[in-house]
Amino acid sequence: MTSRIVDAQWVRNRRADAVVIEVTNGHGPAVIPGARSVYWKDLLWDRSRREFPTAHELADRLHSLGAHAEAPVVFAGAPPQFAAYALWVATAVGIGGDLRYLDGGTAAWPHDGPVIGIDRSVGAGSSNRVGADAADQRRALDASEGNASRTADVSRTPLPLASPRFAEVVVGREQVRAAIDSPTVLLDLRSPEEFAGLRVSPSSEPTDHGAERHGHIPGALNLPAQDLLDPAGLLRPTDEIAARIAELGIADADDIVAYCRLSHRAALGWLIFTDLLGDHRIRVYDGSWTEWGSLVGAPVHNPADTGELTS
Repeated sequence: MTSRIVDAQWVRNRRADAVVIEVTNGHGPAVIPGARSVYWKDLLWDRSRREFPTAHELADRLHSLGAHAEAPVVFAGAPPQFAAYALWVATAVGIGGDLRYLDGGTAAWPHDGPVIGIDRSVGAGSSNRVGADAADQRRALDASEGNASRTADVSRTPLPLASPRFAEVVVGREQVRAAIDSPTVLLDLRSPEEFAGLRVSPSSEPTDHGAERHGHIPGALNLPAQDLLDPAGLLRPTDEIAARIAELGIADADDIVAYCRLSHRAALGWLIFTDLLGDHRIRVYDGSWTEWGSLVGAPVHNPADTGELTS
């Protein structure tokens, strides 16, 4: 199987036809010339419920951003794991086509890089242009769900639908509860500080928020997603990643459940396991620590409270 992970040079070589969608943690103009930028929740969550959009809804949203069946669609994350999350959600709900992850995300694109694409027109969806404000983006995405033909270039076929793989790549809280004290490996991809109960969000967040309680799921192993990336946010060499994972002693496990705070870093772990290592034992806990750390009665192990941490 061809890896979905590509580098900036691969995109440069396909710049005439590639569609680049920046999946970001805010509303603002695209970084990569010719790309489209979208706030991750606007693209990948239902408008009113905490769940994924349907396959039809997601295909329409992607179409409004210029994605179509005749070209590779490259997700560029800001930060990088947001692109992995997009691939994971698309896989779960059943979006086909040639979907890719840009290694290193938007930061990997050179400042003097070329403009992506020749014809970026998407009809009335041009309000989703590079530099469109948040309200414009939201209106274009909302409109696409009601009438895709009005917001996308009708000469381009939307991405095809595929068989949903939800059960293959996603687990819920009851499956996590059943995995505690079982042979299933629970893999926490948050930072060591989050795992130890010192924080509930990454240190990069200006406010420490995201769950009511600190700590981790009992029995979980810590594999910080940052250990799998170099300082520039690029994936480390495959042999280095494999060696780091081997340290966990999970080679004989039948099942692996990955989680983090909001599933972004866990989705990056899922992509690394499946695409780089060819290891399909892994699934992602959708609710991750944001849900588990606020569930009434859910067991939590907090080293910071039990005196296990040493100065």
